[in-house]
Amino acid sequence: MTELSAEYYKRMEIELDLLALTQRVYTDSSEDLQSWIKSLWYRYCEFTGKEPVMTLKGISINVLFVFFDWLLTLRKERLGAASTLQTYWNVFCLVRKKETGCLEIDPLIKSQMHGHGLRTKKKKKPIMRAEDEFELLKTLFLSVEITFDHERHRVQLALIMQLAGITGNRPAALLGVCYKDVKITLLPDPKGGELPRRLIEIAFKDTKGYLGEKETNEFGIPDVPDEPCLLLCPHMNLLTLIFTDHAFAAPELTSPEQLFCLRIPLGQKQLPVPLKETMHDVPLFRRSKPTANGVRISDDEALPDSALRSRMTTLGSVTGMELPTGPYTFRRGNGEALDNSSEWHNLLQSPFELSTDPCTGFISESQRNLVLQHHNSTVFLKSYASRYMPDTGAAYRGLEPQTALMRLASGMSRTIDRRRPRKLDDAQKAEVDRHPEVRLLRRRQKKMFEFIRDKHGSIASMKGTPVYDRYQKAFQAHRNMKRRQEAALLQKVKARYKREQPVIDIQRQLKGLPSVEVETAKVEDYVFVERVRVIDALFSFATSSPEEEGKRRVEAINALTALCRLLEGKHPRRPKPSAPHIKLERDLTPPSVPQARSLSDSLPIECKPTQCIFCLGQEDLPA
Repeated sequence: MTELSAEYYKRMEIELDLLALTQRVYTDSSEDLQSWIKSLWYRYCEFTGKEPVMTLKGISINVLFVFFDWLLTLRKERLGAASTLQTYWNVFCLVRKKETGCLEIDPLIKSQMHGHGLRTKKKKKPIMRAEDEFELLKTLFLSVEITFDHERHRVQLALIMQLAGITGNRPAALLGVCYKDVKITLLPDPKGGELPRRLIEIAFKDTKGYLGEKETNEFGIPDVPDEPCLLLCPHMNLLTLIFTDHAFAAPELTSPEQLFCLRIPLGQKQLPVPLKETMHDVPLFRRSKPTANGVRISDDEALPDSALRSRMTTLGSVTGMELPTGPYTFRRGNGEALDNSSEWHNLLQSPFELSTDPCTGFISESQRNLVLQHHNSTVFLKSYASRYMPDTGAAYRGLEPQTALMRLASGMSRTIDRRRPRKLDDAQKAEVDRHPEVRLLRRRQKKMFEFIRDKHGSIASMKGTPVYDRYQKAFQAHRNMKRRQEAALLQKVKARYKREQPVIDIQRQLKGLPSVEVETAKVEDYVFVERVRVIDALFSFATSSPEEEGKRRVEAINALTALCRLLEGKHPRRPKPSAPHIKLERDLTPPSVPQARSLSDSLPIECKPTQCIFCLGQEDLPA
């Protein structure tokens, strides 16, 4: 081996870039935010005639205060919380470190962050518990207002919510699951039953990289014997996706009936059910994309985070929940459940014995931190723990705590009100159109449109020119302002409803008037029979024998698989806009499949290849 000279190492010491060596590696989203803040700084310096790098290196309180004041003016319609401005400050400090190498900032400069009239009160952080998740899943499968371009998305969303509640993972980790991260295994029944138990194991790898890369957490999700409601069972949806993708390695394993007939070989303690190696890098949750043959599920593109958040928000709104629904509501619910499970309420005779109570004592504080991937419990207490206090009155007075009532009082299901306004009516939309800023931006857009039309003929013909770019900016400015005003007005409408509706309800009761119920949709409003079959299977009751329970689960997987392969399409829908739900009493006893099939004849999901533009050229549809 050739030994390098001393001069080589001396030169290496001189040329070593210490800043690059100590630079942290950030995610793409963090890099994008840093690039955006940097572009704003350069834009401000150009506007005020300053040299960006030198000014940034010798930053003063005056310059920094005025820069953030300019930034607030620029973002006044969107930036309202002091916490957001704090994020901008943190990112600005990172940009300064990258651009100048300066690591320290005068603490006095930081004091300029106060003021600006921003909201300092933190928003409520809702917690999604199992009973709240049930309400969302019920809406997902029952409501005619929740539509997708492909029905696989309905099954995917259900499974994502179930895994989010069970594992508490962040959305990036959930959406990053591939088939190589999933294992299916048959294990012996610990209680001595003849039939094996099914265990699903999922490794979540795409976790948050703050404070260094974290080790992979693997979660085991066993099946629940005599599952009271299959709607909450993640096994049904996961096995549905596997069968839909034909992902099992055994060529003959093509149906849930075959899976439920498998047994553990004699002398063995398990039977792994492997998946195809060719599917290892395929995301479990994938996006759909339009093709020449209709909407198709991508073979390799994962569902984007933005789509997941949008769908969860819509689902929570249609369900009638007051607070917004998102991936982190499930994560907080998981953290609360794990935290409550660590309470030891029995003092045992021996200090070395563990509690045998199946409901408590099986998740320790350290295990909770591992599950949530927190460095310590401070993060949980600050950002995840509920600020709704338990029954302290019972503790003070020495009474038995009313845990069930307090759980109901602090849950998201408490706020469900399907009468709550979700959209603006025509009069309210007209009010937004009359807003001075909306009218001003609309006049500017219209003036530019008329100028381009008179001089150049059409907008499309000017694509790629500065004139077209200016028109697009005017168009986006008007659209964004209108959306902001609509959102602001909708919040006012909801606030007014929250104040006045309870008074109206009380007055009606005192006058002896009947309560006003939300008109509910009928099962006949469903366009295709597969949806009704899924409802029938998921809302079936637990059976008394293991054999019947297996048939119940097989039927649920078959129903979901049939649904998962369908396009919902753009067929006209018949339900009334104000009728989002089927009554729960009707949910448990939907019509039989033959009856529902006759109802879907007028709007068939399987059209002839030449019947409509949405099915034209789809080779997988029957002729």
